[in-house]
Amino acid sequence: MKNFMLLICTFCITVMLGLASCEGDQGPIGPAGPEGPVGPAGPQGAQGEGTQNCVLCHGSSQLITAKQYQWEHSVHATGGNNNHNQTNCAICHTSQGFRERIAAGTEVTAAPIEDPLPINCYTCHQIHTTYTDADWALTQQQPVTLWVGGQTLDFGKANLCISCHQSRRYSPELPDPNTGGTVNIQTTRYGPHHGPQGVMLPGLNGYEVPGPVAYENSAHTLLLANNTQNACVTCHMGYNSSAAAGGHTFRSVSEEGAINTAACVACHPVAADLTALVADRQAQIDAKLAELEALLVARGLYNPANEQNTKGDFEGHEAGALFNFKFVSEDKSGGVHNFKYAYALLSNSIAALQ
Repeated sequence: MKNFMLLICTFCITVMLGLASCEGDQGPIGPAGPEGPVGPAGPQGAQGEGTQNCVLCHGSSQLITAKQYQWEHSVHATGGNNNHNQTNCAICHTSQGFRERIAAGTEVTAAPIEDPLPINCYTCHQIHTTYTDADWALTQQQPVTLWVGGQTLDFGKANLCISCHQSRRYSPELPDPNTGGTVNIQTTRYGPHHGPQGVMLPGLNGYEVPGPVAYENSAHTLLLANNTQNACVTCHMGYNSSAAAGGHTFRSVSEEGAINTAACVACHPVAADLTALVADRQAQIDAKLAELEALLVARGLYNPANEQNTKGDFEGHEAGALFNFKFVSEDKSGGVHNFKYAYALLSNSIAALQ
C-alpha cells in the first residue's frame, strides 16, 4: 500500500511538471491603467544666454543707437587713418592693434593687422565679454607710463585716452636744454607725432629751453589732470543734446566751431565770456606759432608747404624749437589744454633763435 501511494505521488508530480512546461501563446496587452500623480519639480537649471541678458544693453531706449550715431561724427570714425596697419602704427590706428597692445603690454603688434578697423566700441569697451551690463567697462583704466619721459600718469577713465594720445618715441633724443649740443635729424617727421595732448595737459616733456617766460601750468592742469576728474573725458565727452559735440563724438568744439560748454559752465558760467576767452588764448598761440615758424623756415629747418622738417645736423636749441613748434601745433587745442605751458614753450623757443 505504501508503495502504491508513492507511485501515485510520483505520477502526479510528473504530470504537473509536464503541464508547467507547456506554455501557451502570449495574450493581448491589457488596457492602460490610470495616470499616476505628478512628481515633485526638479532643481532649476543654469540660466541660458537668451534675450534676457541682451536687453540689458539692446533695450528699447535706443541708447546704443545714440552712442553709435555720435561716434559716426567723431574723428575716430572718419579720420583715424586705420589703413596704417604696420606693427608700430597699428597699436593706435587700428582697433585690433590697440586691443592686442593692451593685452600683451607691448609697443608693437606681432604682425601687421589684417582687415584693420578704426577705433570703435570694441576698442574701448569690453563688448560681449560677459553678456551683462558689465560689458560697458573700459578695456584700459590702469595708470599709464609714458613712452617719452617715463613718467606715470593716472587720469582715471582718461587713462584709456592717453594710452595713445601722448608723444611717440623719437630719435635722436634732444639734448639737455641747459647745456645744448648737436642733433642729427634723419627723418622729415621729427617730433612728438600727431597726438601729444596727454602730455600737454599736465605740462610734460616739451623742450624747456631757458627763456623769459616761466614754465607753469594752467588751471586746467590742476583741475583735470588727476584720477578723480578723468581729464580728457570730462570736457570731450561732456553732455550735449546733439551729435555735434560731446558724448561719443569726443569733440569739445563742433565742426561749425561751436564750443560744447557742458563741462565749462562750473568755472565759466557766461557763454559769451568763455567764447571770448578761448578766442583770445588761441589767437595768442597762433601768433607765436607763426612767429616761430618764420624763424624755423629762415634757418632751413622747416618747409611749411609740406609741413615737414629738414634732415641734417642742427644745434640743440634749433632742434628743440622745431620739436616745440610741432608739439604745440599737433596738440591742436590752440592753448586750451594748457595755455601757460604752450605759451612758454613757444616764447622761449623764439627767444633762443633770435
